[in-house]
Amino acid sequence: MPDRDDEAVKLALLAHDLRTPLAAMRLTAELIGARPLDEDQFDKLSILIRSIDALTAMTGELVEAVRSDEVTETPEQAVAEIVRDCAELFQIAAEEKGLVFRLHIEPDACDFVTSHAAELRRIVTTLLDNAVKYTDRGSVDIDVTQEGFSSDAQKRDEHECVRISVTDTGSGIDAEEEATLFRPFSRGRRGLETVAGSGLGLWGAACQSSELGAQLRLVRPEAGGSRFELRIPAQRGAAPVRRPVLDIPPRAEKWTAKAAAHVLIVDDNETNCRLMSALMESFGYSFDVVHSGDEALGAIRSKAYDAVLLDLNMPGKSGVETAREIKGDPAISDLPLIAVTAALESVGETRLHAAGFADVIAKPLSPADLFAALERVQDGG
Repeated sequence: MPDRDDEAVKLALLAHDLRTPLAAMRLTAELIGARPLDEDQFDKLSILIRSIDALTAMTGELVEAVRSDEVTETPEQAVAEIVRDCAELFQIAAEEKGLVFRLHIEPDACDFVTSHAAELRRIVTTLLDNAVKYTDRGSVDIDVTQEGFSSDAQKRDEHECVRISVTDTGSGIDAEEEATLFRPFSRGRRGLETVAGSGLGLWGAACQSSELGAQLRLVRPEAGGSRFELRIPAQRGAAPVRRPVLDIPPRAEKWTAKAAAHVLIVDDNETNCRLMSALMESFGYSFDVVHSGDEALGAIRSKAYDAVLLDLNMPGKSGVETAREIKGDPAISDLPLIAVTAALESVGETRLHAAGFADVIAKPLSPADLFAALERVQDGG
């Protein structure tokens, strides 16, 4: 039987490998966003990008948890903002089913933050997914309020919490099913009859709630349907400002190159090469593409380049090995190198700079960050 540690590493490797297609998806979406869009197209593209970002964050958290053998806390984020982002992901699906989809956030609840954004996002996502999935007509309502919280058994110091409730007008959950509601691989009659599923969602949400010291429970509204209430301990703090969803600035403002540049793209993944090529075109740069470290060395020794975008994870000669060989050749050692990687946390910027890289860009690629890095290395920064 496989060792559990081995299984965890394999799962982390899968999460790591998912970063490449996720990065390609996000960059493609941003390239679409660089073109004129109407309001509806912009809103849908924004939802797509937020979904990709949520998946990318989950993969990063899983890799880090396995590597450090502990769950790493994220920076504090506003609870209300997390719920709003989750709600927006399901708005289109609800509207496609003809459901009324409402979100109400009490002003007093906007002051609370949590350092467990990823876990909270998973719980709320599970509740919303079930609500939309199992409701054929009527509505789904999300309410975020502030209220007192205490747990005598744990003697907690916190006396405030944020309550997040998700109410639907679906068929509801039978009383006899409630006892097994939060068990793994357990599904209610309604779910078995109508929608495919694994029966893991609510169990996972309950486990994560317990780990956070939160309380998750089912309430049966008198009008029918279901309401799940999550009470999560939170503290008051400065709510962070939501960053722009589309990370593409108008080219007229920021993507006008100071001077023409010729860039070498080095990546064994054809999709990545096409996406970076599209970015070079949008920047107004000329470029060549090769797919290995050896090909890169050959190209650099035969043609002049202003910068090299070098993927780190390539078969044969890795990006770090290629960089060291470039820096060890006096004829080409002055060439600026930019590392492109989806695993910056496992490589480390210090090691990359020691290998001769002038700058580092993490996947999923931000067009604005990539453009800024190319401008910096050309300026000698």
